[in-house]
Amino acid sequence: MSMKCLQGIQGSSGIAVGPVYIHDPEDPLIDYRRISEGEVDSEIQRFQFTLAQVADDLKATRTQVEEKLGRDHAQIFDSHLLMLEDAALRDPTLDAIRTSRVTAEYAFWQTFQTVRRQFDSIQDEFYRARRADILDIEKRVLAKLCQREDELLVRITGEAIVIAHDLTPSDTAHMDCDQVLGFITEVGGSTSHAAIIARGLEIPAVLGVEGALSSAKPGDMAIVDGRRGLAFLNPDHETLARYQAEARRLEEIKAGLLTFKEMPAVTLDGLRVSLQGNIELPEEVLTAATYGAEGIGLYRTEYLYLMSPRLPTEEKQVEAYGKLAREVSPDPLVIRTLDLGGDKLSYVFHHTNEMNPFLGWRAIRLCLANRDLFRSQLRAILKASAEGNVRIMFPLISGVEELIEAKSVLDEAREDLKKEGVPFDESCKIGAMIEVPSAAMVADQLAEEVDFFSIGTNDLIQYTIAVDRGNKRVAYLYDPFHPGVLRMIKSVVDAGHAQNIPVSVCGEMAGDPLSALLLLGLGVDGFSMSPRALPEIKRTIRSVTREDANLISNHVLSLRTRVEIQSYLQDVLPAEVRQALPDPLYLCLESESLDVEPESKRETSL
Repeated sequence: MSMKCLQGIQGSSGIAVGPVYIHDPEDPLIDYRRISEGEVDSEIQRFQFTLAQVADDLKATRTQVEEKLGRDHAQIFDSHLLMLEDAALRDPTLDAIRTSRVTAEYAFWQTFQTVRRQFDSIQDEFYRARRADILDIEKRVLAKLCQREDELLVRITGEAIVIAHDLTPSDTAHMDCDQVLGFITEVGGSTSHAAIIARGLEIPAVLGVEGALSSAKPGDMAIVDGRRGLAFLNPDHETLARYQAEARRLEEIKAGLLTFKEMPAVTLDGLRVSLQGNIELPEEVLTAATYGAEGIGLYRTEYLYLMSPRLPTEEKQVEAYGKLAREVSPDPLVIRTLDLGGDKLSYVFHHTNEMNPFLGWRAIRLCLANRDLFRSQLRAILKASAEGNVRIMFPLISGVEELIEAKSVLDEAREDLKKEGVPFDESCKIGAMIEVPSAAMVADQLAEEVDFFSIGTNDLIQYTIAVDRGNKRVAYLYDPFHPGVLRMIKSVVDAGHAQNIPVSVCGEMAGDPLSALLLLGLGVDGFSMSPRALPEIKRTIRSVTREDANLISNHVLSLRTRVEIQSYLQDVLPAEVRQALPDPLYLCLESESLDVEPESKRETSL
């Protein structure tokens, strides 16, 4: 049987090799019958009793996860419990039982069809990832109502690679790490709770692999390459041997890199560099700390607006931001204000489809058009700033007028809190994300208005080169080493330093050793990245002097093509870093060196 290489999305880093186990649970048989008027009360009682049982099961799962991974990961199931209690899910079911006279399972199933459609209409991977949490609740409740207990992977009797259409957070949390070597799913993304738990358990995972179930059968040999988002089925002898060797090497490297987590990020000539983590969800703070983050350089607040079919209250936001600030303290917590489009908040806005939503009504543009929503979030962040380590950052700023307008709303929120006698940090630092070329071109003027810059390289590269990374015909043009991109970054750094404000970088470039070496030389003061990349970047910084990095970047700025730049950087990267790093970006992809073309392509979300 010939080898297949399938492209998916990076779920959890690492390599796993083993036989396939197919997890394809049957849907419970739902009783569609009508009930009599006399059965309504008993059916309602049965439904409410089932919800109580599921709540008990979720609490037990929460306890199990807390014992395995700690309190932060266990909090994932707090959101499940809140959803279970949500009137938006409970009330329509009760109404259907009373008015339509149908069984509890059918009424509940109908309610969830509406919820499914709402989540299926969302295009963004991060927000669609919350769909798995909803389906976890549906799966548990229907299994109880239909008297068919959930299997939760209990049939695995030996080491295996699990392949499934989807895995809920409960499925993942119940995995036996001694048996489940890795997993592959047809749907899901890197920000799903299942992926987060997999990363906590350190189970390699590739998600969003179209056709995985139809391509495999039980007992087939499989390889999960979580770092690249690749899945190999029936690998040939050469591929299998290389990945087995790479897996052993990664274990050795991991042990070596983790020794750096407690060390400061200091160059050989004594320059201290700030290394922080990017997080999507509060439970990721623990992971960031584990890998040596000195605070959170980018906290995306969007999840609060997507976990419920209504806007989060100011009080709920204060609780979330304040708790996170206390956990991160005394290190800084940079909170990015809402970066959503109107399509993600359809329960608030009557939003029409946009031809290009990434260039449309989103982020600071949406917030300035909806002052009450924006002011509520800013008030909540300011209240949390009483902890003393909170900073505010505005996304997608395109010019000075936009920034001044955003600051005016912030000033209004400050004045309101002063009048109310509510304590907050009056010296709370304000920053702007530089991710739009127009902002980069007027960075000298923007620097007069803020306390810090954070360069969002993912969007800045895409907008500067005018390339859609999701379009495979032009995705090759997306290049962090494009001379125009590097010159733009340099100009932003210089503009910030001219006003004595620090400039950091967040995005994929910050977490790549080759890019980090170059950015250090360009004058970047700090890096914010996926927590697991922190030890690699710390090792890189500790292996060079600032003077050497400056010389390297100056030479790079004189080069004309990315090929020249990458070739030069490969040559000058310190030997101990080059030899020890797992899967460095300057090596050719194994899928290319093996002459294997992935059968399905999907954009990796980081």
